[in-house]
Amino acid sequence: MQKIEHKAVVVVIMATAFLFTFSQFLLITAYPTIMDEFGVNATQVQWLTTAFLLTTIVFIPMTGYLSNTYKAKTLVVFSLSCLVIGMIIGGYSPNFGTLILSRVIQAVGAGIMLPLVQTILLKVFPYERRGFAMGLLGAVVNVAPASAPSLSGIVIDYLGWRSLHWMLLPIVAIVLILAAFKMKNVLDKQEEKMDFVSIALSAIGFSVFIFGLSRISVTGFADPLVIAPVVIGAFTIILFIRRQLNLRLPVLNIKLFKHSTFRLALLLIFINMMLLLSAETILPMFAQDVLDASAFLSGFILVPGTIILSIVTIVSGNLYDRYGGKMISIVGFSCTFISLILLNTVGMQDSPYWIAIYFCLFMIGFGLTLMPLVTMGMNALNDQDIAHGSAIVNTVRQFAMTFGIVVLTTIISVTTSTMDAPYKVGTYWGTTYAFIVMAVLALVGVVLSMFIREDRSFR
Repeated sequence: MQKIEHKAVVVVIMATAFLFTFSQFLLITAYPTIMDEFGVNATQVQWLTTAFLLTTIVFIPMTGYLSNTYKAKTLVVFSLSCLVIGMIIGGYSPNFGTLILSRVIQAVGAGIMLPLVQTILLKVFPYERRGFAMGLLGAVVNVAPASAPSLSGIVIDYLGWRSLHWMLLPIVAIVLILAAFKMKNVLDKQEEKMDFVSIALSAIGFSVFIFGLSRISVTGFADPLVIAPVVIGAFTIILFIRRQLNLRLPVLNIKLFKHSTFRLALLLIFINMMLLLSAETILPMFAQDVLDASAFLSGFILVPGTIILSIVTIVSGNLYDRYGGKMISIVGFSCTFISLILLNTVGMQDSPYWIAIYFCLFMIGFGLTLMPLVTMGMNALNDQDIAHGSAIVNTVRQFAMTFGIVVLTTIISVTTSTMDAPYKVGTYWGTTYAFIVMAVLALVGVVLSMFIREDRSFR
């Protein structure tokens, strides 16, 4: 009976993880259409992604407390309810501000669920099968970022972007009902305390810091509206970290960084997530704005990579269980590096299908690295630290995506606005510069992977 209950739990949380990840990337292909309808520029429309990510960053640090205080069923049902409400508001959105509000509400649920899913899987699966568990999770949630733009592109071309919310809503409602009846509590309770000062410092620090970065493309690097938020945000984040180190029951257990393997895994995860969201945001826009592809085609070029990713992620989980993470990480980042060099060779007159081919190699690299790195980092911790470790990993992942998309789209926006050339040409060169920066980051990932040291003894 216990195994059946656990199977039901795994199915529910996997479906929930997919829906939240899918919804996060649902509107990317619609960005050009939304820009035209609401009169916003490329930097402003990115706040649909940035607002989502920043909200998750606010709530993810709380999950160590939440998962040790409340039942897993309660948290899953609440999170899915947020997704339902956000979808309804998004479907009605009369203006850009309301659309952002809908993304924030959805992100509240995502911020709770993303680390909770990881924590539950690590509790349910034995230590020696954690690589498979994380590979299974990766196969589910990593399909969403690439499948969402391609599927939404078809809907946008025929029904408009608002219909995306109404088509996903019934599926979310079904999973919500399943969660209410099938979800079981598989987590252990521990003494926890919610420190609202820490939550405030985290929310203010990350939000203000990212706001400052996002202003670079509008006002330039030297503007006070860039310098002041970046400095204030960084200072507030430092205060948050210091407070966690001094609290007996921290909201986010920063002391876990004392594990060298955990630290290195987090750094490599940060690089990986910067590259992922940036590529999946930049490529559809590049295909539409430079190669004149339709919304459907710009999303479809991500599909082959999606299929390959789902396979590679499961394979990489099993490879990790056998061989560890070092060699897998080196090979994965090498594939990512080569793919970004190849993407830089796509010219303004080339076929969008070259992007699809090179993106497949990119996704092979990503599939080989992310979930093995997550597993490697979590295996460096004791079981009682898993909830806080999952919160830290997911905070890093979300912040990396936010940071990456802001920095790299800023490169494109600044190049486009300052280059004395047509918009299409400026976008091409801005994207080229962005891919160069991404390639350098992937190369750094290769080098850092060589320093991985693991204890492979099963506990």
